[in-house]
Amino acid sequence: MATNKKKKGLLKLSQGEDVRRQITNILMLPFLPPDEINNAFCNIIEDLSNIHVKFLKLTDYILETYIEEPLYPRSFWNLFDLIGIRPKTNNHIEGYHGQLNSHCPTHPTI
Repeated sequence: MATNKKKKGLLKLSQGEDVRRQITNILMLPFLPPDEINNAFCNIIEDLSNIHVKFLKLTDYILETYIEEPLYPRSFWNLFDLIGIRPKTNNHIEGYHGQLNSHCPTHPTI
């Protein structure tokens, strides 16, 4: 990927804080509610195109593949509905292991 960036002249541009923030925003799109994705992506396109026109290839690809004429349906890649279902931490697993360890000695004799 770095070689591809270097070829396209994006390596220097991608080191800026504004660009990194917008790339992170692109990566976070699956965590937004589905009805907010279009507006958020429009903001990303606007910000990246203000930085440099070379980012339009990237935003066009994402727009065609995931937003306007999706190759993959939004229900396939959007994770917003799963956020509330799954536990946010692994404390329940740690609690189980703590109970299990309390019933077993540290160095059991076999």
